[in-house]
Parts: sequence; C-alpha cells; structure tokens
Amino acid sequence: MASTSRSSSSFSTIFEPLVPKTDAQALSKPNSDLPSPLGQIVAEYRVEAATAIAYPVQAGQYIQIIDVEGSQCSDFLAFGGEHYAEELDGTVTRTLNGIAVPQAGLHGKYFSQNLTPLVEVIQDTCGRHDSFMLACTDRYYEDAGYPGHPSCSANFNKVLAPYGIAPRPGWPAVNLFFNTSVDESGAIASGESWSRSGDYVLLRAHQDLLCASSACPDDIDPANGWYPTPVHIRIYDAAESFPKAIGRRAGLHLPLRLTQNSAFTPSIRKLTQHLDEYNGFWVPQSFTHAGDHAEYWALRQRVALMDLSALRKFEVRGADALELLQWAFSRNVEKLAIGQAAYGCLLNPHGGIIDDGLVFHLGENHYRYVGNCDTDEGWLQRVAAERGFDVAIENVSDRHHNLALQGPLSREMLAPLVELDDGFGFNDLDEMNYFRCATGRVSGIPALISRTGYTGELGYELFVHPTDGAVLWDVLMQAGRPYGISPLGMLALDRARIEAGLLMSGREFDDLTSPYQAGIGWTVAMKTKNAFIGRDALEELKRRSPRVAVGLTLAGNEVACGGQCVHAVGEPWRVGQVTSGTFSPILNRSIAMAQVAPEYAAPGTVLEIGFMDGLKRRTRATVGPLSPYDPTKSLARS
Repeated sequence: MASTSRSSSSFSTIFEPLVPKTDAQALSKPNSDLPSPLGQIVAEYRVEAATAIAYPVQAGQYIQIIDVEGSQCSDFLAFGGEHYAEELDGTVTRTLNGIAVPQAGLHGKYFSQNLTPLVEVIQDTCGRHDSFMLACTDRYYEDAGYPGHPSCSANFNKVLAPYGIAPRPGWPAVNLFFNTSVDESGAIASGESWSRSGDYVLLRAHQDLLCASSACPDDIDPANGWYPTPVHIRIYDAAESFPKAIGRRAGLHLPLRLTQNSAFTPSIRKLTQHLDEYNGFWVPQSFTHAGDHAEYWALRQRVALMDLSALRKFEVRGADALELLQWAFSRNVEKLAIGQAAYGCLLNPHGGIIDDGLVFHLGENHYRYVGNCDTDEGWLQRVAAERGFDVAIENVSDRHHNLALQGPLSREMLAPLVELDDGFGFNDLDEMNYFRCATGRVSGIPALISRTGYTGELGYELFVHPTDGAVLWDVLMQAGRPYGISPLGMLALDRARIEAGLLMSGREFDDLTSPYQAGIGWTVAMKTKNAFIGRDALEELKRRSPRVAVGLTLAGNEVACGGQCVHAVGEPWRVGQVTSGTFSPILNRSIAMAQVAPEYAAPGTVLEIGFMDGLKRRTRATVGPLSPYDPTKSLARS
C-alpha cells in the first residue's frame, strides 16, 4: 500500500473524519520503505495515517510496531483473558516497574489490572514514549476548535466493536513514540516525536491477545510532526529469539546502536539477571546472593572484578598523532613516555568538557584514547582535518573489551598470572607504577595491562580481544578465590567512585562544564602548553570559575541526590547543587559531591542541602575534599 509522503502530503485539518483509501489488511508484499524483517513474519499489517486496526497475537509471538516515516505516534491496546476481560493498565504497570515507561530489561513488562503481564518490551529504538494520557479523543479536537476531526479513541471503538468490546470516549493506551515529559511542578508537556524513519518497538506477548494499534491522526499540534503518516505492524513467530536491546544514537550522523553484550556478559549472566543498559552495553547492577554492600566491601578489603567494556577505545596513529592530542587533550601528552598513561579531558572552544578519559602512549607515533563516547572519534577527526594533521583515528572498541581488577589484594592476586612484554621500562607488576601500562599476557592471553581504575583503590585494567573474554573472566575468578574475590556491579562501583571523588559524565560534567568547575583543573596543562583548544576561555575560567567542585559530609544519614540544591545556612537562595551522593560504609557517613559558588568552597564551611522542596527540610553539610576517602590517592599509588 502507498504511504502518505511527509514531503508531499498537505494533510490539512478538516472537519469531517479522514477516511483511509482501503481497509487495513494483512500484507503479502514487502514494503520498500521499511527496515528488513527481524525474523520469520507470521502476519503483517499497514495502519494507514489516521486509522487503527485490531489484530490477534498468540502467546509467545512478537509484535514489531514500526514508525514508517518518523515522528509518528502509535497508540497500542492489548486485551487478554476470557471475553477480553483483561486489558493493559498503565497505572499498574508504572507501579510494579517503578518507572514511567517500561524499558527492555528487568523492568520491561506491561501488566493488566490483575497484575498479570500481557506484553514485554524486547527491543526499543526510540526510548521516548508516553504512558500518562489517553489516546487522543474527539473532545480534544472539539475543545481545540476542530469538531469532526478523527481521533485514535474513536478509531479504536470502530475496530474493537466486532469483538464485543464496548466503546469508550477515551482509551487509556500505551502511546508509543509520543514525546511527553513531566516537569517539576507535575505538568505534562508534549512535543514532536523523537522517532525516526524505521524506528520500532518490539514486544512479546505473554498470552493470547487481541491487540489494537493506531496511526495517530493529530495534525493540529507537533505530536506527529504536523503530518500524520502510516504505522506498520509485523508479527513474528514465537520460535524466534531476539536479544533484549535499547537503540541509541550518539550523534546526528552515527548509526543506530542496539545494546550489546560484552565479551564477559555471558559469564556475568550466570551470576545475576540484574543488568541495565549503560552506554550501549548490558552491565550488571548487582549480583545475586551478594548485593552491592558485600561487593563494595570486597573492593575495599580484598579484590573485586568488574566489566568496563562500555568504555570506547580509539587508536591515534601517524606522524602528527602527538600534535593532535596536544591540541585536543587537556594534559601535556609530550611528557608521556612509552608505557605511560594520563587522565584528562577533550575540550571544546568555550572551555567545556567534551569527554574525560585516558591517553595511553603505546609506541612511537602510537597512542590510544579511552573515553566514554562514540562521538569522540568524529571530534578528533574533525580537529585533525581542520588543523591539517597527518593522523589516523580508528575506533577499536569492538576489539578491546576490558575488565578492571581492583582492591588492596589485586597486585598479589594478579602478579603470578602476568608476563609483560619488553620495551615499556618495567619487568613485572611490582615495577609498574601508577598510570603505567604494558602489553603482555595474562595466563597466556594477550592483553594490555594498565595500572588504572575508577575506584580509588590499588588496581589494574585488562584490555583483551573479545574472543578471549570468557576465558579471562574464568581465569581471574578462579585465581581470585583464595583472595575472596567478588564480581562488582555498577551500584557498588558508583558508591566507590563518589568516595574517591571521581567524575561521571552527565552528573559532574557536561559540555558546558569546565575542568575547573568539575574539580579537575589540575588536568589542564596551562603552564606547560602554549596552545590548545579552549585555552583562552579556560584562562578566564581559572581566574574565577562560577562554581567549584567540593565534597560534602552530611550531618545525618540521609542520602543526597544529584540536582538537590545547596544553600547558605538559613538563607533562601542557592549557592550550588549536589551532583552525586551516597552513604559511605567505610566512612560511616552520608557524603556528596557538589558544585558551589567559590565564596562557599572553603574547607570547613557549613552549608545546607535542601531535601523535599528545599524549604521543608534541610540537612547541614560540611565542605571538605572532593575525595573524602583517601584524598591523596595513597592507596591507588601504593
């Protein structure tokens, strides 16, 4: 069937219902405007613009709802049980999941009023949907001055009537691709859908269902980009097996990226099912029969093993590799000997942090940058092109997955397993100082071994090819048993990195935050490099940063959260805000990282953190070092 073209359709608002040219029906021919099928198609339907269809789905089958042209909302209903007595309920779903909209993973099910799962999210390439409001109604259009305009609720009434389902003036629905959010005052805002052409949600039916889907007719506001277009439905066989995944787009011109396993994820899944999506990978939050508290103490007292493969790795090679990094990276890379690494950040022209990461010097004209973002590659390539540097930048993240082995016993445990290659200035782990690295072997497995970490403890990172990942995990877990090794999830890691005053992108910094505001001004080689990106802006910011990063120790045990306001004692106005907070078991205190006005950053200054609305309850907090746990990093350097 022909689809409504966004480029040529006028689709103006009219006062009589829009009637599709043909009834929705199962399709027998492939559509050129659709992504390739994910598997064996059982049935396929086109929902023309401003219409709805009802269709049966058997237990175990998969439902793929596709936005054909982009920016098009599609309401979804599901009915189960005898006489379709059970229906999908957004309130129950939000309550049981504890999140506004289910996501692929542990909290992916949509439930009925009887708390029974009806469908589950398997894949989602948009990630922006609504579960707060009704499908659009006749009344909505009448109140806006468009009586007779078609609505999703009225269209649902038509297609559900043959199944004996009574009509309703407004249907509670899952509004897929509908861009809504709730602000601090509780108001619901909406805007144009974020979905692009070919974006989809893949659901799996938990029982035999009658489903209904619409192609929303709204053309009086931005919800559908002002031009309603078709939606496409594919039903896949229950025998298919699709991995759970969330689609992310890191940059305008970068392809869609579905959540993937690291080389270590299969081993991790044997120990826990509590995994969440992080930076394009499935990462463990905590481990069964242990929990983040026990994992934390294993890290602080013994040794812990964690998967950090979500980091991005970029080879920087060529005659001008050093010149590129000198210009784009905050540290003085010229000082790095082969086998040495440095922590710093990529800078933008106004002195903001694009990303923080490590530069490893691996050989003559050969460096590796390890950061957080796929977009780092494009930025380095752009800078190289603008400056005319002779350099090649290659994303090698798919070839280097990495584990971090951290804790006071990590050297003792790892040393017998390691053989280091020549040429890096040291022969074994005892001689490998802080922020040094070398290639070598771990129980015969080729690896890059670096004395780095994200915990504030003595520790190492091991970078290996994914084909060796499962073996390396087993080798380290087996060798670590006499040392009381524990796998470490992100919950325990977050607690440890806050204690150590280590930054997290999106919390402590973004591209509007300078290194001086984030607390890493020491990484800016202002004295030893004459020119680099953002230097002029950073000179001004160094003289007086609008905020300064500090650590806070709270008077009570209540945990502060990122975004909470910081006040001068007894004053209504804010002097800063919390970026991260946790309860520190080893300090037995509630602590936080915050950014405050310089006048309130002196150690010992007493401030107040506003809980609730910032007025009803406040807790006093004392300014201290950004890293309250081992502020001199003596343990990591030991």
